[in-house]
Formats: sequence, C-alpha cells, structure tokens
Amino acid sequence: MPTSDSKLMPTATQKPPATHPAAEENPPVRIEVELPLLTIIRGGGALLGAYALYVLWPLLLVVFLALFLAVTLHAFVAWLDSRRMKHWLSLLLVIGGLLTVLGVGMALLVPALINQAACFGQAFPQLRAEALDQIPADWGLRQSIEHLLDPANWAAADSWLGHFMSAGGVAINGISQIALVLVIALYLLIDGGKTYEWLLAFFSPLHRRKLRLTAQEISQVIFGYVAGQIITSVLVMIYTFVMLSVLHVPGALMLAILAGVLDILPILGFIIATVPAVLLALTVSFQTAVIVVILCLLYHALENYLIVPKIYGKNLRLSTLTVLLGLLTGALLAGIPGTLAALPVIASYAAIERIWLKPFLRDGVSEKHDLQKDEAFGEQD
Repeated sequence: MPTSDSKLMPTATQKPPATHPAAEENPPVRIEVELPLLTIIRGGGALLGAYALYVLWPLLLVVFLALFLAVTLHAFVAWLDSRRMKHWLSLLLVIGGLLTVLGVGMALLVPALINQAACFGQAFPQLRAEALDQIPADWGLRQSIEHLLDPANWAAADSWLGHFMSAGGVAINGISQIALVLVIALYLLIDGGKTYEWLLAFFSPLHRRKLRLTAQEISQVIFGYVAGQIITSVLVMIYTFVMLSVLHVPGALMLAILAGVLDILPILGFIIATVPAVLLALTVSFQTAVIVVILCLLYHALENYLIVPKIYGKNLRLSTLTVLLGLLTGALLAGIPGTLAALPVIASYAAIERIWLKPFLRDGVSEKHDLQKDEAFGEQD
C-alpha cells in the first residue's frame, strides 16, 4: 500500500502546468476602480453647479447689488418699526421716499444733462480746435491728444450715427440694469424676510441662532459700506462740479456725475473721470488744464488717505492699509464686482471669526482682535 508520502509525489502521467518565464517575473495586475453611485451624482452635480454659475453670473451680480440696496433700505424700515410703526407703513414710507428721491433727482438732472450733451455735440468741432490750440506744437503728447480727439477714431463705427447708436445702446443697457437692480431690491425688501426664515428652517436650532447673529452683523457692515460709498460719491460730485464751474470748464455737471459714478472704482475710476475733464479744460486754456490736473490729484490723495479710511474705517472698522489693499485686490480679482464686494467681505470676517471660528482658535485670539479694533476705532454703537 502506498504511504502517505507517495501522495505528494507526481505520477508519470502528471505534468506541471507550463508557464512563460516573463509571466512568472511580471504577472499581470488587474486594477479595478469602483465609483459609488453617490460619488458620480456628486461629481455631476458639481459640474452642473459650475456651469450654472458661469451662465447665471450676470444675474447673480444683479442680485448681489440688489441685496446691498435691500439691506440698506431694511435698516431704515427696521428703524421705523422700532418707533412702533406698522411694518407695512414703514415699507410704504421707505419705498415711497426712495422713489421720490430718484424721481426728483432725475427730473432735475436729466434735462440739464441732455442740454449739456446736445450743446457739447454741437460745439465739439470748435472745442476740439480750441483745445488743440492750447497745446504747444512741439509737445510730445500733442499728436496723441489730437488722435484721441479725432472723431474718426472714437470707436469702430463708421459714422456719427454709429457712434450715437453705440453710446445710446450702452446708456439704455445701463439704465435697464439699474432698473432691474432696483426692482429686485424692492422685492427682497418686501418678501426677503419670509425667504430668509424658510431657509433657516433647514438648520439646527444652534446653527439658526448663529446664522441670525451673523446676518445681523453682516447687515450692519453692508449698511456702513453703502452709506460710506454714497458719502464719498456725493463729495466727489460736489467737489468736481464746484471746481469745474469756478474754472468755467464746459460740461461741469456731466463731468461731476461721471466722477461720482466712477468713484466706486479705485485708481481706474479716477483716471477715467479725470481725462475728459482735462480735455475739456484745454478748451479754456492750457493753464486751466494744468490746474484741473493738480486739483484732481490733490482730491484723489485726500480721498484715498483721509476721507475713505475715515468713513470706511469708522463704519467697517478697517485700517487704512486694509481698505487700500482690499479695494485694489477686489478690483484685480473680479473688476467692478470685486471692488463692490471687497470691503464688506473683509469687514464681515470679524463676525465670522467671533461666531463660527472662535472654538477652533487659541484661547483669547478673538477677544484680542476685538480689543484691538475697539482701541483703534472706538466702541461700536
């Protein structure tokens, strides 16, 4: 009988399986990647969200600006409500007051602007000739200014009608965007509270309390920013109008409004507003143009280093360096929207740190930051 060891010995008829030498050295490796269905759905949702953000960006920008205006108007509504006035009456007074101010302002300014624009269009050839006469013939920038003032080089249009239609199209588009912002802001003011409460219902009671505190403090920041921007724009409009009127520069009102609107753009807005003022000042005299340049530079320095830091610093509790760097960073990253959002976003960090990030920071960090702000800007009202 065979022993147990004989079972381990191969018989004559049994042959070991043939293997390729290369297969023994590098056996094939099969890699399987399994993607859960939930991961695929999340990835698809992220792609759809990014595409929707790209497509809806213009609308989101309009809503963003409308939210700023709605928050600012809500502060006045809340003030009237605190005086024991019925909420619907507070809304009516605020909305009616806003529409009244806009209507009166347009009634006073629009006819004057149209009159100045018509006079400017008729007198442009003469103004161009007077401006060029004030520039020395051997001055290096004369050819550039002459080229700039040449009507044929204003735009790609081939006729004055093309210029007019292009400018009119831009103006109409701008007016329609402003009207859309105003309408959305009024709807947010009326129904925004209900939508806000509906969204809060998705969160836990603890998170709802934190979100309410955050929204309250950010609303104060936005109100301070909008109020500061209105103050700086009004100041630059008054300064520009008085300066150009005293110097007898044509189109003073038109140039003043342009300077106020462009005041939201750091550096670039100053340049865009100053160039036409200087060109029109050349129609008076070369010395007048030089005075306009000097006075504009002086006010620009005064605004950047005194007015803006004081106004925004008090309302937003931001240092001078933070204001300047924040405006420049926002403009470089996202243009006009970045400029509008930079300071409120930076100023909102203090509330986010105190309400949301404090447990994750070292003990005393948040309190030290608040103490530094109180010492620099005083206690908040």
